[in-house]
Amino acid sequence: MSDFRLLPVGALLGALLAVLSPEAHAIPAFAKRYETSCQTCHIAFPRLTPFGEAFRRNAYRFPGGGDASSEKEEPLALGNPAMAERFPAAVWPGQMPRGLPLSILVDGRMTFGPHPEGHGAGGDAHGQTATANPHGGTQRATLGELGGHVGLRAAGSLGPLASMLASVDIGGHEAVAVERGFLNLTPLGDSALHLRLGRFEPTLHGVSVHRGLLGHQLRLTGQTLGSNPFAPEPNQTGAELSGVAFGRFGWALGAVENAGGGTSWRKVGFGRLEYKLGGMRLDGLHAEAGGAAWQERSVALGASVWSGRAGIIKGGSHLYDEDVLRAGVDLHAVFDDILVDAVAVRQTHKPRASDGQNSAMDIAFAELTWMASAAFFPTARLEWSRTSKAGNADNSQWLATLQATAVLRANVVLRVAVDAGAEPDGHGEFRSVVAGLAAAF
Repeated sequence: MSDFRLLPVGALLGALLAVLSPEAHAIPAFAKRYETSCQTCHIAFPRLTPFGEAFRRNAYRFPGGGDASSEKEEPLALGNPAMAERFPAAVWPGQMPRGLPLSILVDGRMTFGPHPEGHGAGGDAHGQTATANPHGGTQRATLGELGGHVGLRAAGSLGPLASMLASVDIGGHEAVAVERGFLNLTPLGDSALHLRLGRFEPTLHGVSVHRGLLGHQLRLTGQTLGSNPFAPEPNQTGAELSGVAFGRFGWALGAVENAGGGTSWRKVGFGRLEYKLGGMRLDGLHAEAGGAAWQERSVALGASVWSGRAGIIKGGSHLYDEDVLRAGVDLHAVFDDILVDAVAVRQTHKPRASDGQNSAMDIAFAELTWMASAAFFPTARLEWSRTSKAGNADNSQWLATLQATAVLRANVVLRVAVDAGAEPDGHGEFRSVVAGLAAAF
């Protein structure tokens, strides 16, 4: 088929936009830096391959000092390396990318159905709800998000001891939002020890709103309980220590600001431990070549805990603080072309007020992807949550999503997804069909 005969097809696909949320990240600047395909690190942006995960854990550098032989865009030296021997009498030299490490993501979507993203009164992770229909019910179709969102992404290494990531979203849930921005210090020069400072997603559950195939539709990471504004993701402000030990043990320990602007001096503390059995090591070293970038046979197990305090605010007034304890376990498995993620979380709230009542929330999440080929693969996801107050079960709800993903080019992804679910203690029903195309460059 000639290129001219493909033009109508391209025009049709160009009218569609992606299921991807504003928080979904791809950094084609890395492809420019190493002159390699996005598929080196991504199954489909922003979902990572095992090598892409090792690259992320190594502060956006090739594992094992691989940058020296793989980097095609030589960094700009800031000072003479010999100055390091004179520190602090002289300023320690550094590096920065020679070119601007900036990528642009253009996406949007078309949605059809009685409950677009937001799923009724519950809202999504940003509190979005289904759009009201002046003729009754909710919006059945919307083209309002076609081409409505642009994301600016910058990330890169600042020499052997530091890296950075910054993300600004334009036209998403907010007109302009600094979605993430942090400095990552690596005093040992590898994945053994990292210190993140700034606005980031805490390392908790082994799945991420920023690195998932289905975008930002995770009750797991975005759901709040009652009037408490606490949610560990999509981002928090603070500091986190993390690293990889013996190649297969991952750990994280951090402290971030409390939610809700309460008056307590106490901050949130969290930690995570994980172990990966089989497949590529977490640090990317001593890897064996596989048939495809995503293929391996591995099981990763993780556990996390989060303890903090959130301010309960109503009518602009701070009423009292509420202690939050969150604990979870997770499993991530790859068996050649099958990818599985599962998470279970228990979250309890204890108000620091004499008339307050204890409450709790249980959350479960499971996702399966079949890599039918490098360019096409379906994903099925099921999320469930239940809240309780004073020990009595209150509400349960669920959301099921089936999505087909097609990688049309290395940096162009087409997605079509169907959602069904139930509001608290309601009946299951069809929610929406979402179709779209996303491109990053």
